[in-house]
Amino acid sequence: MPGKKILVVDDDPAIVEILTLILRTAGFEISSARNGEEAVAKAKSGKPLVIIMDVMMPVMSGFEAMQKIRQDPGTKGIPAIVLSAKAGMKDFFADMPGIKFMQKPFDRKILVNHIEALVGGIQERANQPKRVVLAGVEDLLVNKIRTFLRGLHFEVFTALNETNAVLLIKNLNPAMVLCQFWEDENILDPWKIAQELLTRPVLATIPFYVFCKEALSLEAMKHFRTEQIILYKETSQLLLKVEGLVKK
Repeated sequence: MPGKKILVVDDDPAIVEILTLILRTAGFEISSARNGEEAVAKAKSGKPLVIIMDVMMPVMSGFEAMQKIRQDPGTKGIPAIVLSAKAGMKDFFADMPGIKFMQKPFDRKILVNHIEALVGGIQERANQPKRVVLAGVEDLLVNKIRTFLRGLHFEVFTALNETNAVLLIKNLNPAMVLCQFWEDENILDPWKIAQELLTRPVLATIPFYVFCKEALSLEAMKHFRTEQIILYKETSQLLLKVEGLVKK
């Protein structure tokens, strides 16, 4: 499996050795780091497909490292499996996208299965046509965005509610999700969609954005990070911002 790079992060040399043996036997390429600071640097330079991260380490903890990895545009989409002897550590990572938690001691077969599923999902998505799932309430605006994205050679699939949006995302593994932030969450609630995706590590790495009028910005910021929110006054401004995102 050439090119399937895994970054193993643990301050215990014995754990690193065991994981390296297990994963090389399964056909993966391995690099390692002994603390969170090294992990952040190697995630940036090596661009691994998956990170296996310990939590309690010197210099920088696994939690701090994952925060930095998720904040960096170049590494934020790398899925990770967090290993810890303490089950309570799982709660610290609950709000981070693309994280699978496993408690030590771990089952070798389950670990390898999780990694193979993550790698398989990443490669499948890379080989697919560029797809966007677009969820929105205003038909005219949704149609304008869809037409615009099709002009940029994207396949666009639209949804009117959370259930349909999640179903499309699960089936299509799109390159991006765009969702209208609407004042009435009973009609469309993008936060419910985002929360559903967080439960699935492969899907949680898909870029997720909400678009809304500037008047709704404060409400949107209660649920989403600033970089996930596309604010606009006019439709033309929104389309330019969407173009900038898909061309990254």
